[in-house]
Amino acid sequence: MAAVPASLPGTNFPILQDMCPGMYFSDDTIAEIRAASDIVDVVSGYVRLKKKGSNFFGLCPFHQEKTPSFSVNPELGIFKCFGCGAGGDVFRFVREVEGMSFPEAVRTLAEKEGIELPEEGATSRERADTVEAIYGALRFAARFFYARLTQADSGQKALAYMQGRGYSKAMIRDFGVGYAPDGWNRLLKEAEAKHISVETLEQAGLVIPRKSGEGYYDRYRDRIMFPIFSHMGKVLGFGGRVLDDSTGGQENTQPKYINSPETLVYDKRRVLYGLRQARQVIREQEEAVLVEGYTDVISLHQVGVRNTVASCGTSLTREQIQLLHRYAQRIVLVFDADGAGEKAARRGIDIVLAEGMSVYVVELPAGEDPDSIAQREGASLNDYLAKRRVDFVRWLHDVDHRAGRLDTPEGRAAGMRAVLQAIACIPDVLRREAWLPRASEIFSVPEGRLYDVLESMATSREREEFRRSVRTGRPASGGGRQPTGRSVSRSDDPSVKKSRGPTFGTRPSDSSALATEKILIRLMFEQGLPMVSYILGNTSLNEFSPGAPRRTVKGFAEQHRAGSMNRQAFLDGAYGAEVQRLVAEVAVRKEEPSQNWEQKKGVVVPRLDENPEGTALQAMKRLKIVRVDEAIARRAEEQSRAEASGDDIRTYQQDIIQLQALRGRLEKGEIIR
Repeated sequence: MAAVPASLPGTNFPILQDMCPGMYFSDDTIAEIRAASDIVDVVSGYVRLKKKGSNFFGLCPFHQEKTPSFSVNPELGIFKCFGCGAGGDVFRFVREVEGMSFPEAVRTLAEKEGIELPEEGATSRERADTVEAIYGALRFAARFFYARLTQADSGQKALAYMQGRGYSKAMIRDFGVGYAPDGWNRLLKEAEAKHISVETLEQAGLVIPRKSGEGYYDRYRDRIMFPIFSHMGKVLGFGGRVLDDSTGGQENTQPKYINSPETLVYDKRRVLYGLRQARQVIREQEEAVLVEGYTDVISLHQVGVRNTVASCGTSLTREQIQLLHRYAQRIVLVFDADGAGEKAARRGIDIVLAEGMSVYVVELPAGEDPDSIAQREGASLNDYLAKRRVDFVRWLHDVDHRAGRLDTPEGRAAGMRAVLQAIACIPDVLRREAWLPRASEIFSVPEGRLYDVLESMATSREREEFRRSVRTGRPASGGGRQPTGRSVSRSDDPSVKKSRGPTFGTRPSDSSALATEKILIRLMFEQGLPMVSYILGNTSLNEFSPGAPRRTVKGFAEQHRAGSMNRQAFLDGAYGAEVQRLVAEVAVRKEEPSQNWEQKKGVVVPRLDENPEGTALQAMKRLKIVRVDEAIARRAEEQSRAEASGDDIRTYQQDIIQLQALRGRLEKGEIIR
């Protein structure tokens, strides 16, 4: 690897930007965004973190695990998973979790922090790629619709409609609600005046080509507009609602809602309406209220149920529940009190349980929906929902009972089977069996009679999940989240013992060497060039293990020759992904010398923060002793083979004696001073 100067002058992080030519950001811009981005806040958008000491821990979003091995260090602005090895800075995290390119991650974080980026044309760079152009068009449309609702005369009737339903200006602003004015091309003309191409507008789902093939017209006209945001705050699409439930102001009857088509940036199966506004409250309460419509969400938020979200014009999906599982442990289903609502609740129960979460249901009075209940109950809605929520077993039984479906032996058996099928969705066997007493109690059937049926159902389900995972290449559901941009293999399981260090045959010194190297790497990373000079002045590069340790130390040596230290280059991946992971690990874990060293003659163990140079001295001593021990072991093996072949072994004996003498001098500290 060529030397990498500390400040990377003029390179604009070439390794990253070479992967996305035409998208350049200055070093100052990158540094500004990194400084403004709180990595704990960003990661908390995907992972429930709990503080332990100076770091934060949670379940890794990149592989399935039950015990938290994912750590975030706010001081250094880095993350590290000790299960799958993922690690890096805030840009790396957003790239990995969202499957983004580096420029997309930069733009995402810049938007989140309100930092303006230079337009591509202003710097004579290539124009933004298609995805970025679509995001730009959607941002423009959201602002256009909001301005028409809140500022233009044409939006007065729409604003009166919203306020007539009790929505405050604060709620309208928080959810970015807007109005698409009447007329065939109001948005189109305004966008073209802003130099947004009609092709981009069509790709964003904002305009539709005329059947004649000549020109385009606005998709949304005379409708209340609900922008659909990603959980990171990007506009992905829209839902447009008529101002009344019959004509929508048009000559012919119009559909009540028109939703954005799926685009390069909008996959409705993976998006939840209101999650951007609700995620912090959901994280705090570890519970989400799930409804069906846009107005349901806004109404519940307005009266204080601010952990409410909704699916976006589609049936509830597994991907949406996996997204919620990043924040919540429990989901409360509050659907309309009709046949469609019951069907949606039944399906939702199975999906939620299959993802390892708890699920409750609130049944509304006949003819009511969450919006109407919110307007009726007002600030007491939280209490109302708490009193009416029931567990899924009780709800399934009561729905069938009221419908008369349990009045016959056949119907009663079908009802019990429906409950057991729901319980069988639970991936954890202990949680699954914990629900049997509840089913036994409600149906007045001995647990033993239900147990065998449940186990048969669970086994069949697991077999089908396995077959599906084989067909699709995706892991079977097991209560964890699906990995993003990364395959899950046996090696990702932290319960599987494995070596992440270098390979020196089967000698037991491998782990000792790696632990020692991590301490030296951490010292150079934290203490800077003087420590690099001290360590590399007394230790050769070849004494470090091949692979990431040696490449990391080589990077320090290159920066030392350049005369300045750039720690961020190691975390940005400028020296490769393996080096990035290693540096992130030692920085987050804060490796300390093993207390077992004190049992070694002459190896005193000062803490890193107490005496960095003393710690470096002992670590270098220990590393050299490990390498000498390896050399002794190799010569001993060679001597054994020579002796077995009848060859002269005196040379091997002399070498071993010299190595043992060298080891003794190392233990006394004679080599390094």
